[in-house]
Amino acid sequence: MNLRTLLGVGGWVAAVVVAMVAGVAVTNSLGSAVTGADVRPLSAEEVRRQLAIPVTVSPTPGVVRSAAPGPTMAQTPGAAPREIRVIATRGGSVVASCVSGQVSLLSWTPAQGYQVDDVHAGPDDRAKLKFEAEEAETEIEIHCEGDRPVFREKSD
Repeated sequence: MNLRTLLGVGGWVAAVVVAMVAGVAVTNSLGSAVTGADVRPLSAEEVRRQLAIPVTVSPTPGVVRSAAPGPTMAQTPGAAPREIRVIATRGGSVVASCVSGQVSLLSWTPAQGYQVDDVHAGPDDRAKLKFEAEEAETEIEIHCEGDRPVFREKSD
């Protein structure tokens, strides 16, 4: 190799290194300007702790029900504040609440490859639904113990 080729390759490598360093510096400065310097991901333990905190809400009036696939909402007008529980299963997730001993399914979302069938959203003594896939089925039945939703899962 001659000197001219070595200088050309060396200049190209130097330009790439400078561009990468500049890109990283700009990305870091923009990231901290947007999110703040104290933002960091949660550890697995912090996530578990945050998910374990019960949430109490006062529902807004109105009833909304949807037969469309995906998340579905159902609310009872004028109900008292309640504890909400998120239940995650292999077939999907369900959000349930209890008010005066009556359970209501607030939303349900099937996992990928699953669909929802046989929904009994309540309010009632028991609420249930099935998540069905081609060769699997997960049935969830929920009832209240006090004002806390308790579930039973049956998978086939």
